Amino acid sequence: MKAYRTRSFQREAKNDGVSDEDCAEALRRAERGLIDADLGGCLIKQRIPRGNRGAAKGSSAIIFYKREEIAVYLHIFPKSGKANLTRSELEAYRAFAQELEKLTAEKFEELVAKKGWRELQI
Repeated sequence: MKAYRTRSFQREAKNDGVSDEDCAEALRRAERGLIDADLGGCLIKQRIPRGNRGAAKGSSAIIFYKREEIAVYLHIFPKSGKANLTRSELEAYRAFAQELEKLTAEKFEELVAKKGWRELQI
């Protein structure tokens, strides 16, 4: 399984105080079948506790996710500030997920390099 964080996700996670290990643990839960919300079209919403503060004071992440294959952290937001994505945000993330799903492995790696996504160690 390979996992990546988009540049915008990296900025948002840093501002939220969410570490790489917090993200990795959320992905390990998903790999065990513990997905908080299946948004359809290879998108999931996963709660990410911040450090030892617990899930209630944590954040929610929108992740392009293909079990045992790939994950791309797309967006993160504090649960205290926003409960869910708007309809238009969800549609935009679904459209992007569809484009990601169509890419060959080679084209995907080109996109990762071009956009400066960072690989997350799981």
